Amino acid sequence: MAWIFCIGTVLLLGALRLATDAELVLASLALLPVLVIAWIAGRKQGVLAAILASAMWAVGDLSAVRQFSAPWIPWANAATHLMTYGLVALLAAQVRHQLQKEHEQASQDALTKIPNRRAFLEAGASEVERSTRYGHSMAVIFIDLDDFKQLNDARGHATGDAALRATAKALIGALRSSDQVARLGGDEFAVLLPEIGYDAAVEAGRKIGVAINRTLKKFTPVTASVGVAWFDSGKRSFAMMLKAADELMYEVKQGGKNDMRAKRFGATRDHDTKE
Repeated sequence: MAWIFCIGTVLLLGALRLATDAELVLASLALLPVLVIAWIAGRKQGVLAAILASAMWAVGDLSAVRQFSAPWIPWANAATHLMTYGLVALLAAQVRHQLQKEHEQASQDALTKIPNRRAFLEAGASEVERSTRYGHSMAVIFIDLDDFKQLNDARGHATGDAALRATAKALIGALRSSDQVARLGGDEFAVLLPEIGYDAAVEAGRKIGVAINRTLKKFTPVTASVGVAWFDSGKRSFAMMLKAADELMYEVKQGGKNDMRAKRFGATRDHDTKE
């Protein structure tokens, strides 16, 4: 819709210039739709809009009844406007691209290309609000890679990085498209499961453990400890939910690692599951 409006504006300005026999100067106004198109649609479309705006200006000059002092002046005007509009389009597209890149870097883990802690906490807070409003259950899963430091020390950081990327890929493959995956930092990952029952959350935790351990076979001795915290509704802060899942994962660590522990919170009675 914005694209159509901007193109229409360019054409309208061109029509007004033609109607006034090129006496009405609207060059500055044409910059605005060119800038908006470049910002919304990108560099290529912005340049096309710049060409269109310059062409409309040239048509107005060439169609004018009045005569210029030299025949090349209309073409020089068109070239000047094309350079001006084109530069504005390129600058607008570049600024938008840079802002998008910075936003992605602020919310994305650079190594694994999945959301980072900041993005995960924001998504979790939003889901808690939604869960509270509609009474939906939700779950948080905390994953820690066992003996990851040992892998790093023995085989180098490049191998450790490969293990982290493989873990992120395994997590994404084991979950629903609606689930939120994140790397919290180091060898810690987390998953947000919206609108899910307790049994389904436990099954998701089990699938995660199996998928990660299968993926990490070539990164021996690394395995996964998993904590699953399920909540009947979002009546707690998301930070508390994440902490509950973290504590369950820590219990697995204390009990021998490479396992899963799950617990329901807020139901009629608490229930623990350990595999």
